Amino acid sequence: MKKTALLTAILLAVPFLATAQDAPDPGKEMAVVTLSTNFIRENPDYTAELGDQALMGTLVEILGQESYWVKIKSPEPYYGWVNEMGLRRLSPAEAGEYMEAPKYICTALFTHVLESPSRHCGTVTDLVQGDILRVCLKDDGKPSRHGHYVEVTLPTDERGWVRSDDVEPFLEWAEGRLSKASDEDGFRKDLVSTALCYKGVSYMWGGTSIKNVDCSGMTRSVYFANGVLLPRNASQQAGVGEDIRIFNDEGELTWDALLPGDLIFWGRAATAESRERISHVGMYIGDGKFIHSSQVVRINDFRTYSRNPVRARRIVGHIDEEGSGVVSTRRSPWYFQQ
Repeated sequence: MKKTALLTAILLAVPFLATAQDAPDPGKEMAVVTLSTNFIRENPDYTAELGDQALMGTLVEILGQESYWVKIKSPEPYYGWVNEMGLRRLSPAEAGEYMEAPKYICTALFTHVLESPSRHCGTVTDLVQGDILRVCLKDDGKPSRHGHYVEVTLPTDERGWVRSDDVEPFLEWAEGRLSKASDEDGFRKDLVSTALCYKGVSYMWGGTSIKNVDCSGMTRSVYFANGVLLPRNASQQAGVGEDIRIFNDEGELTWDALLPGDLIFWGRAATAESRERISHVGMYIGDGKFIHSSQVVRINDFRTYSRNPVRARRIVGHIDEEGSGVVSTRRSPWYFQQ
C-alpha cells in the first residue's frame, strides 16, 4: 500500500467514494501520456518513490511544473510527477478533439507499434494492455489497414502499424465490456482469465502494467482490462463496491460467500484502540484460492496461506451504481464525452 494512502487507510471506517466519475477540471491544462507506461513519482526527482504508472493515450490534468517535472492528476485519481517528455500538452480545443477522435485500445498483454505493416521492420514503440492510440483514417473516412495490420497515430503524432488482433476500436470495446458486465457469471470468468495472465509477473512498487505490478496495481489492471475503473490503492479499493462477510459467528475465516472476482484485503483489523489498516489486496478466483502480487504474481490457497484477510469487497454487480465508487470506462468523462 502506498504511503500516500496511509491517511485513507486510517479513515477507512468511512466508505471511500471514488472520484473517477468526476469530469476533468475545464480550468486546468490537459496533456496526453505519450509513453506506453509513464512512471508517476511522488516528488519531482528520479530518486523519488514510484507511486503509479499512467498508460499511453490517457488524458491527465496538469497541476504544476518544476524544471522538467510536471505534476499531474490522473483519472484514478492519482497525483504525482512525471517527466515532461512523457506528455504532450493539449489546448482546450485539442483536448476536445482528442476526446472525440476515434481510437483503438491495446487488448494484447504486450505488443509493438511498427514502422510498416510487416514484422520485418523497425519498432516505433512498445505497447501494453490498456494503451490507447488514435485511428488513422483514409481520405474516405475509413480506418487505414494493410493485411493483418491497422495504421495508428500515437499521441506524439507519429504514425505506425499494429497487428489488428492486438487492438480493438475503443468505443466499441468500452460498450462491449459494459454490456458484458451485466452477465455477471461471464464477467467473473473474464476477470479470472485476465488475472491468470499476470501470473509470474514480477512485483514492483507502483507498477500497474503487465511489465510489473504491485498488489493494487494488479487488481486495478485486471479490472481496467475488463472496462472497469478502480481506485489506485488497496486502502481505497477496500472502500468501494459491497462488503462481503468472510468470518462466521465464531470469528473463523470462511470463503463460502466469496465469488470469483471479489477483492480480498489484508492488514490490521480494527480493535477498540485502533482502526482498520489495509496493506494488501488480492482477487478471489474460486475453490478457496486467490491471486495476488506478492514478490511475484502468484496463486495461494486460504487453507495453507499463513495470514488471514480482514475484509472482502464485491465489485461485480455494482458497476456505475450510485455511491459504489466503481465506474465503467464507458461512463468515465476522462475517456469519453458524456
